[in-house]
Amino acid sequence: MEVMIRSMDNSSKSAETVYRDMRAAIRHFPSGMPVRAIGYLPVKRDRVQRSFQRLVFMFILDGEGDLIAGGRTWPVKSPCVMLGFPDAYLDYGPAVKWEELYINYLTEHLPAVKARGLIPADKLVWQIHEPAAIRRRVRELLDTLRNVVGFGQADRIDRLCEGLIMDSLISDASPPLGPKEHAVQAVRGHIEQHYRKGLDFDRLAREHGLSPSDFRRRWATMMRTAPGQFVTHLRIQEACRLLNESGKTVAEVAAAVGYDDPLYFSRRFRQIVGEPATSYRGRGDR
Repeated sequence: MEVMIRSMDNSSKSAETVYRDMRAAIRHFPSGMPVRAIGYLPVKRDRVQRSFQRLVFMFILDGEGDLIAGGRTWPVKSPCVMLGFPDAYLDYGPAVKWEELYINYLTEHLPAVKARGLIPADKLVWQIHEPAAIRRRVRELLDTLRNVVGFGQADRIDRLCEGLIMDSLISDASPPLGPKEHAVQAVRGHIEQHYRKGLDFDRLAREHGLSPSDFRRRWATMMRTAPGQFVTHLRIQEACRLLNESGKTVAEVAAAVGYDDPLYFSRRFRQIVGEPATSYRGRGDR
């Protein structure tokens, strides 16, 4: 299986370019839509002029440019998705640079993709109106790509990709978010990046143009949980990962996810997960 990860020093996001050839990945629970390859380019500057041999979904996460296909020019403004059909000639690229995730499938799987309603009629570019949700999906996919040989991992990747495409189409069909909803999404994005630190939600709300009361009302409508509970969920979720994937002690895990008091962390972990952190760590060995 071909794998490539390389640091991108010129990316302001300190991201990595990623490529996964999924041909040799073993599927234990076939979905009917096995991904052929996945690539992530945090900084793409080149223009592409070529015919594709496969069906390609290109997620433009940041930046803008254009797509020329079939004698028509499509403006490309992130966040959006571009579609490339097998044997279709495409001429596309960023005005300066953009961030791109692409997913491709073999031509033989085109009927399965169509049968699932994942190819819109007469549309090669569609917009994403809920970018934060798509960005979370992308992060989950990239995290999963770090281990493609574990049991069921390839099946999980296939379904993550299918879900990502479906979510983009649902987002395109949904009404665009208003300025205040975008502000709430921006606050959520900040929280997801900095949940290990102490956060002042009222200050964050004001920085994004919302009063604290308006922010909490709109957050509750969109998220169905309080901001503090959301932070706790993120911390415990990361703690679970560290307990299974690192050699850190419980106290070190607590500190890594933002808890100064390991005893308080242990109590919260048990309340939410349903078992002590010490026994959760050993669960993967049973």
